Amino acid sequence: MYKKVIFIMLCLSLSKGQNYKMSPILKSILVPGWGEKTLQDNKRSRFFSNIELSLWTACIGSYTFSYHQMLQYESFAVEHAGILGTEDKNHKYWVDIGNYIDIDNHNSEHLRWRYLNELYGESEQWSWDTRTNMKKFETMRIRSDYFAKASEYIIGAIVLNHIVSAIDALYLLRLNNITFIPIITNEVNEISLHITF
Repeated sequence: MYKKVIFIMLCLSLSKGQNYKMSPILKSILVPGWGEKTLQDNKRSRFFSNIELSLWTACIGSYTFSYHQMLQYESFAVEHAGILGTEDKNHKYWVDIGNYIDIDNHNSEHLRWRYLNELYGESEQWSWDTRTNMKKFETMRIRSDYFAKASEYIIGAIVLNHIVSAIDALYLLRLNNITFIPIITNEVNEISLHITF
């Protein structure tokens, strides 16, 4: 949460603060499209800005849906599996209760495998009322995990958008600094072109 606050404060200070000379590449790393806007390429600026907005919207939506599904499957398990509390349960616990009808089946199987450190105690009891409800719970949990993983991939795409926008700003900056100087010599058929970057 604090990272979001720092990011918002940085953006506000850059947009509202004193106009310091900043490289368009750095601007594009901070906010995709900003460097292109500085270099007067509005079409590219809108392109990267729209991608950024779309990705952040998708990320927040995916994370929110994942969290909502998590709350739903936890309350569903409390109602249909007799879970006593949801606060101190880790993700492995929720995976296990979706795969075993009750704690006795889980513990007996893990005893056969000699996974003694994965046994659950009395405070972590569960017993599903029906297998249908257990499968419904597992479907909700998998959906929640899917959207949580999707939000991680979207964050990767956001980082990639920042990098590509910075590379594009560098390209535009270098493109603006290219000069063509024709050199005409006294020779009749000789014309040379000098390019500087």
